[in-house]
Amino acid sequence: MERSLSARERLIQATSNLIELQGYHATGLNQIIKEGGAPKGSLYYYFPNGKEELVAESVVAHGLAVTDQIRKALADTSDPAGAVHAMITYIARKFADTDCVKAGSIASVALETAHTSDRLRTVCAEIYNAWQDAYADMLIEHGIATERAARIAMIITASIEGAIVLCRTHRSPDPLLFIAEELKALIAQARR
Repeated sequence: MERSLSARERLIQATSNLIELQGYHATGLNQIIKEGGAPKGSLYYYFPNGKEELVAESVVAHGLAVTDQIRKALADTSDPAGAVHAMITYIARKFADTDCVKAGSIASVALETAHTSDRLRTVCAEIYNAWQDAYADMLIEHGIATERAARIAMIITASIEGAIVLCRTHRSPDPLLFIAEELKALIAQARR
């Protein structure tokens, strides 16, 4: 873990990495402290409400970083279908490079906590909405009606998160590559 980061930032980063790797329930506070290289007291100093608060902060930080990446990947494009395709194939390549472990997904937190933590469910919903808004804004800029753009943006987000689950299950980037092709066709058709 990078020592130039504050103890708080290292705890958030370690949490994000561990949650994506092994899920919410399998990640313990002692493991986060060890991975983050932070003193135990700093965890409760920065996150007095414990694991749920730390994970919520981690999901927000990670989710906003991904939102920025989405917006940058889709900025200034003349071909929205091609831009979404390129972004998803990039995710597939990076995912394959990590043996189908790291893809920037928050699905594990959403799936494991949606019925047990209103705070984490709400945070995940806000991040998914931010991702959808990033896609929708780009589609609207390219002449797709607002309601249709919102629906396609939800399809993009759900397809990527679902494909990541399938990629992990099959240990193959193929589901992401498949949805990249299908979403490219869907967006191209919506622009006609």
